[in-house]
Amino acid sequence: MKRPFTSARRSCVHLVLALTAALVSPALPTRAAPSQQEAITIVTEKPRGPVVGTFATSGAFADSGLLVTESVQFSAISAPFGVITHVVQRFEGALGTFTLHAQIIDTLTDDPNLSLDQGTWVIVDGTGAYATLHGTGDVTGTVDDAADLITRVFTGTVHLK
Repeated sequence: MKRPFTSARRSCVHLVLALTAALVSPALPTRAAPSQQEAITIVTEKPRGPVVGTFATSGAFADSGLLVTESVQFSAISAPFGVITHVVQRFEGALGTFTLHAQIIDTLTDDPNLSLDQGTWVIVDGTGAYATLHGTGDVTGTVDDAADLITRVFTGTVHLK
């Protein structure tokens, strides 16, 4: 024969359930802490022209995938040092995508097939794990016409907002 729950027994069961839940579930923070900035390196490689390239990141997060150039504009074309390239690139990795804008000075060298890149970049958009990604930094690299290869290294800091 079942015994009916008394109010004291019911209170004891509720107390045991509450204590079990408190021990099993992790403590929740009272508010979200802002993320810290972390160093990142992004290495890219692509042929010249409107074609897809590749990238790999290290530092703040590790990912790799496709590099898609969304837009390219040139300025200072008649400058004696070279040209300024304004580029928007989307990085499509396993964890999501992020888009950056870069302003790069392409400086001529003694080799007519080679120019040196130096500039700055900023992340402007993201999806997936990168939906709240922000960051900025410097870019260096080369444009090798003979090898039909653009190689750039983006270094800087990123954080999730």
